[in-house]
Amino acid sequence: MVPAKPTPNWVRLYLPELFRGLYITTRHFVVNFLGFLPVLGKVVKKEVVTIQYPEEERPISERWRGRHRLNRREDGSTKCVACFCCQTVCPAQCISIVAGESPDGEIEKYPAKFEVNLFECVFCGLCVEACPCDALYMDTREMKIAQYSPDKFVLGLKDLIR
Repeated sequence: MVPAKPTPNWVRLYLPELFRGLYITTRHFVVNFLGFLPVLGKVVKKEVVTIQYPEEERPISERWRGRHRLNRREDGSTKCVACFCCQTVCPAQCISIVAGESPDGEIEKYPAKFEVNLFECVFCGLCVEACPCDALYMDTREMKIAQYSPDKFVLGLKDLIR
């Protein structure tokens, strides 16, 4: 068995890593503040990535999941048949549905009450994927869902259809 050499105190104090971190931080500061790297003589041209938010909005991806909405049929009624698939698959259990018997002979049930609690929702999109009748979407592209009252975060049937 070979005895291990004792490590010097300056290595145990992580001084080399400390100085390396200070060098990297200082280099990033100089490059971002002055716009060039004086050590290497390079001129670094960077564009500012700031978005002036209220006037200019960030482009939203096609796959972006936003506030929920219910799709409609041609006659104006909702496509939802109250099958409870979205309520069952929701990991946050933020969807609650109460089914009612439909007066229409073709459709067996309709959602008498359909609520989505945005406080509990994690915006995962599993409810949209589970919907067999293509009634639930998350493509409203609304980024501003802030409200002053907690009651407004529970979306009812009227809020989801609009």
